[in-house]
Amino acid sequence: MSDVTFTGERLHAGSGLFGLDLARHEVAYAIAREHAGGGWVLDLGCGSGYGTAALAAGGARVVGLDRVSPDAASRPAGGHFVTADLAGIPLARRRFKLVASFQVIEHLEDPGPYLAAIAELLEPDGVALLTTPNRLTSDGVNPYHVHEYQADELAERLREWFASVEMRGVGASERVRRILEQRSRRIRRIMRLDPLRLRERLPRPWIEWLFARFAVLVRRRAATPGPSDAVTSRDFPVGPADDDCLDLLAICRQPR
Repeated sequence: MSDVTFTGERLHAGSGLFGLDLARHEVAYAIAREHAGGGWVLDLGCGSGYGTAALAAGGARVVGLDRVSPDAASRPAGGHFVTADLAGIPLARRRFKLVASFQVIEHLEDPGPYLAAIAELLEPDGVALLTTPNRLTSDGVNPYHVHEYQADELAERLREWFASVEMRGVGASERVRRILEQRSRRIRRIMRLDPLRLRERLPRPWIEWLFARFAVLVRRRAATPGPSDAVTSRDFPVGPADDDCLDLLAICRQPR
């Protein structure tokens, strides 16, 4: 059982209700494995640690860092976990061949220190991989997201810290798009109950508690494939960073 409080935002391995969301994020970790090589890997903002564990199980020498502790289930795979904040990362500069940071930048009001830290931690010939929701396809109701990006906007920001930035996009199969559209319709119906947006005036802990409850409700009401027809990472093909992709994937090289 997880030792991290459920928030509706942080995912936990083995969650059937959030299996589609996990598969969507596992695509990024599959790409990270391709770039890991023989050097050290940093999973920056690793959350519950399931991705760090997957990288370690694949043979990578990996460090997972977050401001909260990982799930107990993520620890045995062989990764090293560090609990720290961006303001005080206790890791050596130019140490990592790969820095993977997935679904993090949208949480930051000022991503400058975060991107500076990634650039400093990378080896000169290292690679940074970042993902974030595509603002053009996002439902826009996640209270943990401070700012969501379009592809050109994100690329422009990343080029302040990296000389080479390649933008890709994580797409979705037709059946996944149908499920996500069912979710979106459910979310829109819930939002219509609050036309004056009074929810935004609630204390922050209340907003987060409600979001967690609604995240579960929306997924239970939307048709989710059963175990025999489970959504997998193959349902999320990587292609161009176009208007229809679900997530933006940035491949960054040559840290400045």
